[in-house]
Amino acid sequence: MELRQLKERFAGLERRERAVLAVGFLGALVIIAYATMWAPWQDSIARLRNQVPVKQQNLAWMQQQAERVKPLLSKGRQQAPSGDQPLLTIVEQSASKANIREQIRRMAPGENDGQVKVWLTDADFDAWVIWLEILRKQGVEVIAATVNRQRDKNQVSIRVTLQRAA
Repeated sequence: MELRQLKERFAGLERRERAVLAVGFLGALVIIAYATMWAPWQDSIARLRNQVPVKQQNLAWMQQQAERVKPLLSKGRQQAPSGDQPLLTIVEQSASKANIREQIRRMAPGENDGQVKVWLTDADFDAWVIWLEILRKQGVEVIAATVNRQRDKNQVSIRVTLQRAA
């Protein structure tokens, strides 16, 4: 049906019928607006409000763990006699000492020479900190690290970039 025909048909209706149609059309618009805009918006707000306490708890945990790592970073670097061992070998051996080798999912050369990127999954945070200390004693430093807390309290996923200390 064309728009012109609809207009003619609407104009041919009685005044009361036109009012009922107009009210029905407005009611349908309100329902559509509620279903497509208001309800999803309210659901998003509720979901975000529920996420805030979880995110705050994660933040508090990460701040607590950062305080545990700070003393390790502030200690003077001790260049251990690692000789001419490749950095990957040092990383492998130290990971085994710290009982974290099984959690290493991937190792790859970094963007610069002498750097190594390591990805760990479901690693124990305490074991990771011990590993960092072992690496520090062997003259390896952390350039960058991203730590994501898992559901289990002390389990983390980590992406870390390492290089020999200067």
